[in-house]
Amino acid sequence: MATPRALRLRSWGCSAMHESMLSEVAIPSANLDFAWDRPETADSLRERLAQSSRSEWLRLAAWILREARVEEVWQFLTLREVADAFPHLCTQLGHRRPVWEHLLRAAHELGRL
Repeated sequence: MATPRALRLRSWGCSAMHESMLSEVAIPSANLDFAWDRPETADSLRERLAQSSRSEWLRLAAWILREARVEEVWQFLTLREVADAFPHLCTQLGHRRPVWEHLLRAAHELGRL
């Protein structure tokens, strides 16, 4: 029976050969869904955010805003952190930038910021 990870890889179009190549990378079973390209658990990401320099924090925060579902973001970042850092983050958000601009504008209009 295929593991959930193998099923996910197959759903992405990975063949058995690709699976064996990717299995050489140590991906924890508790890996975050949006961390498709790296081994990252919720605990390890929280630790990295807490211990990182400002530039590394911005890089990680931008990655979270780009890759995670909106409801997942709040496990790692606060609305205030996102709003305060947004001028530095917005250039790294790609196609997700309009989503975050809209959400921050709505939060401001609702008095949450």
